[in-house]
Amino acid sequence: MPAHIFRYQLPKKAIKSDCPSCGQTHRKTLSRYIDTQTGQLLPDAYGRCDRESNCGYHLNPYHKGPSGQSYAKQVNDQAHVGPIPKAWFTMAARQKHKGILKGDIIAHLMQLEGARLEQAEWVANFVFDQSSTANRPLKPVMGIPTRQISPLYTIPEEVFTQSLGHYDRNQLARLLARHFGDTVADQLLKRFNIGTSGRWPGACVFWYIDEQQRIRGGQIKLFDETFHTVKYVIKAGEKRSRTTWVHSAYARRCDALQQPYPAWLMAYLDERNEVQKSPCLFGLPQLLTADANQPVAIVEAPKTAIISTAYFPGFIWMAVGALSYLNAERLAPLRGRRIELFPDLSTDRRAFDRWNRVAGELVGDGFAITVSSYLEDNATEQERAMGADLADFLLEQWPDHASQEEA
Repeated sequence: MPAHIFRYQLPKKAIKSDCPSCGQTHRKTLSRYIDTQTGQLLPDAYGRCDRESNCGYHLNPYHKGPSGQSYAKQVNDQAHVGPIPKAWFTMAARQKHKGILKGDIIAHLMQLEGARLEQAEWVANFVFDQSSTANRPLKPVMGIPTRQISPLYTIPEEVFTQSLGHYDRNQLARLLARHFGDTVADQLLKRFNIGTSGRWPGACVFWYIDEQQRIRGGQIKLFDETFHTVKYVIKAGEKRSRTTWVHSAYARRCDALQQPYPAWLMAYLDERNEVQKSPCLFGLPQLLTADANQPVAIVEAPKTAIISTAYFPGFIWMAVGALSYLNAERLAPLRGRRIELFPDLSTDRRAFDRWNRVAGELVGDGFAITVSSYLEDNATEQERAMGADLADFLLEQWPDHASQEEA
């Protein structure tokens, strides 16, 4: 069969990355597949290792995976299925629970709900494949430990990709450029895969991507001129922040346009799935290229991890998302690395004491973890009262970092 008919190919000029099988031992040995229609790289796993005799790794996008479908087939199916009403998934799940066969469910959707064959098959496959794939063991990627997650619902890569860039209308990108200069700002935006959202003019997206490169959630935030989240007051006088999530914003947009939710969003929003929207650390993709001996620093907020990276590049900076999210499950990919925690300030040391207590439990679980007293030792009473974090402290100490670098 002539090569030119294949949509996914290994380009003549190879695009290299690290092989999932070789890991850190041999770098940049994987020749990546590209989509010839879009020019975009396929997910990291798809490629052929140059070390054919010693490694032999080759994941072809046309090769059927454990689910019985290839990457190419899945993409093709998704492109032709189109939006599907949420009620079809609910009905199919109930019928499956009653013992009705897959073929009968497909026939029911077509005859009584007016579904096209490809839509009915998509719904049935989705409902029946959940139970067979939910407990499938995960293979480690590049030596990073994996966690058992069951079931797993993610955000499609195209939604993530569409958000990247557009930094001319991204307030966080403008703030970073103003403070650190264009070069450093661009490095930070790319390092952390910062997206741009249309939910509010100037809003950014903090993508939570796990150690398997799966997109677990995206937090949308709008910052003011001081790197703080924009607040507004509702009618009752209560303050709210310009913060939401990609899946919520996507659903809101579909509702406004009176469009049905796509299949991935219905699964993601289905309360029966008990899906956590971001059960992983922010910044995990950095582990794919970081030195194995480089320590990790953990803060609460993604913004703080980004800003701290520019000041203390000796650490791999990550964020848990909230004070209460620090636990062994989220830190599982970091086993074997030295970890230092930087809790936010508080008037009663509540944040510091809590993370200090959790750190003690994590040490008992085998983590090499300590809690930094840097903020507690150097902060003013005013900073404690406002609950400042490390980013606030750094920005106050060095308010014009870009000018200092230029000088």
